[in-house]
Amino acid sequence: MIFNVDCETIGNFTIKRFACFGTIFALLLKVEVEYNRKQNENNDCKLKKEDITVMSIREKLTGVFAPLVTPFVNQEIDYGKLKENIQKLNSSKLKGYLCLGSNGEFRSLTDEEAIKVIKTVAKSKSKDKTLLAGTGRESAWATIEFTKKVADFGVDFASVLTPHYFASKMTDEALIKFYTEVADKSPIPITIYCIPRSANGVLISPRAISILAQHPNIVGIKDSSKEDIGNYVNAVPKGAEFYVLSGSINKFLDGLKKGAIGGVLSMANYLPDLCCEIQELFNDGKYEEAEKLSNRLCKINEKVSGNGGVAAVKVAMNFLGYYGMEPRLPLLPLKEDEIEEIKKVLKGEGLLS
Repeated sequence: MIFNVDCETIGNFTIKRFACFGTIFALLLKVEVEYNRKQNENNDCKLKKEDITVMSIREKLTGVFAPLVTPFVNQEIDYGKLKENIQKLNSSKLKGYLCLGSNGEFRSLTDEEAIKVIKTVAKSKSKDKTLLAGTGRESAWATIEFTKKVADFGVDFASVLTPHYFASKMTDEALIKFYTEVADKSPIPITIYCIPRSANGVLISPRAISILAQHPNIVGIKDSSKEDIGNYVNAVPKGAEFYVLSGSINKFLDGLKKGAIGGVLSMANYLPDLCCEIQELFNDGKYEEAEKLSNRLCKINEKVSGNGGVAAVKVAMNFLGYYGMEPRLPLLPLKEDEIEEIKKVLKGEGLLS
C-alpha cells in the first residue's frame, strides 16, 4: 500500500514535472517569438526613423530664413524686443530663423549674451520654424565647445563660419579637417557659412564641399560669396544629404534655378512674405512673375542694405513694424539723411504709407 502510494506520488510528481517543463518551454518559445517580433518592429522603426531624418533635413532647410538682427538699446540687448520680432515673424511664411549670424552682429556679443539670444529665440519661435544658430569660432575646439553649450536649447542646426584669422593658411586641407573635426563631435548637424567679404577673403572651394558633403553630420552650406552658386550645387555628390542655401537676395532666384533649396536673406527681416513669394512662384512654375519680383526686391535691397549694411536693415525694420533698433559699436547708426532715403525708398515701393 505504501509502495502503491509512493508510485502514485512519484508518478504524479513526474507528470507534474513534465507538465511544468512543458509550460516553461511554451513560455520560453512564446517569449522568443515575441522578442523576434519586437526586433523586427524595431528594425522597421529604425528604417522609418532614418527615412524621416533624411526627409526632415531637406524639409527643415527648404525655404526662406531670416538672419535675425540683435536689437540694442543704449548698446544693451533688448531681449523683449527680440521676442516681439520673433512673435511677429512667426505668422509669416518663413521657414525659420538664423540667429547669431552677420546680421545678428554675433562678433559683438559675449558668449553669455549669445546663449541668452538663442534661448530667447528658441522659446519664442513657433514649433514649425527651423532654428539655425551661428556657433563658429576660430578653432575647431572652441567651435565644438560652444556648439555643445547651445545644442540642447532647441537648435536644429549649427551654422559654422569659415575660420579666417589665419586666412593664408586656410587651404582646402585645413578647412576640410576643421569642418570634419567639428562635425564628428557636434551633437547637432552643422551647416557651412561661406561669406568671404566678412571672413578675411576665405572662400571654401567646391572641391572641399564635394568631400565635406559626404559627412553624415554636415548637411548644407549658406553661400554668401560672389561666386556662381551653381558651383556648390554641382559639387555635391549624388545621393549626399547636403543642401545649398543662397545667402543673399541677389543670388536667391538664380540659386533656385540651379538647385539650391532656399535662402537666408537679410530682407526677410522686414519683407519676409515677399521673399518667400519668390520661391512660391518659382515652385509653381511662374518663372516670369518670380523674375519680376526678384528684380524688384534686388533693387530695394541695393538701396537699403546694399549701402548701409546691418544698420540699414535695422532702419527698414523700424519703419515696417519690427524692432531693428541701433547697431552696437563699432558699427555706427545711419545718419538722418540716410534714414530719410530708406524711408523714401520704402514709400516709393508702396511698402510704407
